[in-house]
Amino acid sequence: MIKRILVGLAGTPYTPSAIRRGVELAQAHGAELTGVTVVDTTKLDIVGPVPIGAKEAADELREHRHRVAAEHVEQFISQFEQACHEANVSHQVFREEGDAFRLMLSYCRYHDLTVFGLRSVFEYFFEDVDSGQLLCRLICGGVRPILAEATEYRPVQRVLVAYSGSIESAKTLKQFVQLRVWPEATLRIVGFGGRPEDDARRLEEAAHYCHLHGFRSETEYVDGSARDNLLPYAKQWGADLVVMGNSARSFLVRQLFGEVALHTIQHADRPLFLSQ
Repeated sequence: MIKRILVGLAGTPYTPSAIRRGVELAQAHGAELTGVTVVDTTKLDIVGPVPIGAKEAADELREHRHRVAAEHVEQFISQFEQACHEANVSHQVFREEGDAFRLMLSYCRYHDLTVFGLRSVFEYFFEDVDSGQLLCRLICGGVRPILAEATEYRPVQRVLVAYSGSIESAKTLKQFVQLRVWPEATLRIVGFGGRPEDDARRLEEAAHYCHLHGFRSETEYVDGSARDNLLPYAKQWGADLVVMGNSARSFLVRQLFGEVALHTIQHADRPLFLSQ
């Protein structure tokens, strides 16, 4: 059951899709929306080495960065509030300054789902920030599930579930099914690059679980690694959403949320439902 949804208002090209998705889900589930902006003012002040005599120019650059960031924040807050009003969705907005990772850990405690941009969490002028790694850190830190939105909004009717049979992968599948985010969607549960005879059994068990929860589901085994085949398969099948958890078993890789997940976040062109 979904009753509170957190939406990251990053002020980037991914944000309109995140807003639209949050409002859509709030309407469908009778949920409340929380919009959050986070600007790390300390990073905005970093303009690099300042030559002698250039202090005034550096100060002007800092002021410009703060002003543009503030304008972006207010622009997308306005879009968020307008969309909520038009849809008659209960909502609230918080403007924050500081470390996005720490703040989102705090905000997620009492929300059922968090919606971010796929490759823009809270970046503003920080082109060197790897949003994929930040998303993985947030998931490992307890912010889950995360719906990572692409720039192009897609109605969700076909859902590809990347399933390895690991405990983490099973937890993600169960969380997606139990939340019933899109109860009318068709699920295709796909195993990649394992042993076909073992995967067939695990995939059928997973499909049966989904069926018991009222989902239409089908299975397929792909003879190749998830890293190389997941996104091409999603495109070829016409998936509107990819569900994935962490299939890695070593402690170190689990802490990093896995190479496959990070690669998928960095290269996906459609929304991801991420958990662990």
